[in-house]
Amino acid sequence: MDLGDAHGFQQVEVIHCRGFDDAQAIAIAVRERRTVVLQLDQLDPLEAQRVVDFVSGAVHALEGQSERLGEATFLFAPGGVVLSTS
Repeated sequence: MDLGDAHGFQQVEVIHCRGFDDAQAIAIAVRERRTVVLQLDQLDPLEAQRVVDFVSGAVHALEGQSERLGEATFLFAPGGVVLSTS
């Protein structure tokens, strides 16, 4: 059940990235106003960095935000989503 639009909540999608080929789909998800939690622990460090660089650039162009949550975990949010850290 999708509660996103009916109750004013944003949809959050968790993606376990398997390769650079997933990067475009992640950027599209953010463009479609979904917040993405990206898990990169299955990738080698160089490929993970390529994915983060690509998605970060796309999200920045979409006026979104990104936040590193852990060693291999990132959050990408569309514009208008407020990220707060404590």
